Amino acid sequence: MPAAQRGLDDAAAERLESLAREFRPALRRYFGRRARQRADVDDLVQDVLVRLAVRGDCGSIDQPEAYLMRTATNVWRDHLRKKETHAEEGHEEYTEGRLFEDHGPDDEVVGIQSVAAVLTALDQLPDRTRQVFVLCRVEGIRQKNVAKRLGVSVSAVEKHMIRAIAHLASRLGE
Repeated sequence: MPAAQRGLDDAAAERLESLAREFRPALRRYFGRRARQRADVDDLVQDVLVRLAVRGDCGSIDQPEAYLMRTATNVWRDHLRKKETHAEEGHEEYTEGRLFEDHGPDDEVVGIQSVAAVLTALDQLPDRTRQVFVLCRVEGIRQKNVAKRLGVSVSAVEKHMIRAIAHLASRLGE
């Protein structure tokens, strides 16, 4: 993306590119020692550089190495927090054909019944409560944004979520 589109003048873009060239190896080592997935390393380095670009005036940073490493620490913490809240470690990737190798017909029937039970329980909720639950839990939209979207308070969204979770837990036995 050209510097002008990023909102940076030529000097700022050049300084950012210079910092990226100079510190990218150190950032890769930093994240490489921490990340379990090698694919995450480049994404995390990119996040640091994006934060630096968003900051704008790279020339005013007195100690760029310290600033970048502090930013890297914050990016790493955000990454861990996101992994924890999204429970990525508990998910298995789907690979074509593997479903039937690992599971038999009985498991498939149980899965279909489980999905049907969840859908039935969701259908029993009032429309607004179901809508809030789906937006928050299925679509992953933050409660504050759901409140704006539906024209209600965040407190109302929280109450709908509590009602939905309690209903689903009682119907699904958890």
